[in-house]
Amino acid sequence: MTKLFAFFLLVLLYVPPVLAQDSYSDFERGLDLSEPQRTQIKGIRNKYIGEWNAITRESVQKRLELKELDKHPQANAERIGRLQTDIRELETSRDNIYHQYRSEVSRTLNERQRERYDNFLNNEDRRIKLMGPRQPRRYGR
Repeated sequence: MTKLFAFFLLVLLYVPPVLAQDSYSDFERGLDLSEPQRTQIKGIRNKYIGEWNAITRESVQKRLELKELDKHPQANAERIGRLQTDIRELETSRDNIYHQYRSEVSRTLNERQRERYDNFLNNEDRRIKLMGPRQPRRYGR
């Protein structure tokens, strides 16, 4: 029993935690990107970030408006329906931008890097889906 306890203590002290990676930036550093790759990826990120942020801001505004309208759904049924449709379209646009970004970044990587990149992002996507949405989404009724 003592040996088993010592083994687990040793594992906890010397094996990095599964969730030790704090961010995508930490992961990206682990890819050992060349300077040209870093420059390319930074350019790709800059290409998409403005559009991503604009869509996110618009989505937040529409969600806030929807939240207000939900207080009196009968009086605003048409507007609520329109906002729900707009929000779904914005989410689709944001997903498309993400996939375009991911695809372009992937093309700048070598085979080993691409495999690690894809595995990381697939695991992140899975983790996010398992955690569920941050808040209830009433617009998707």
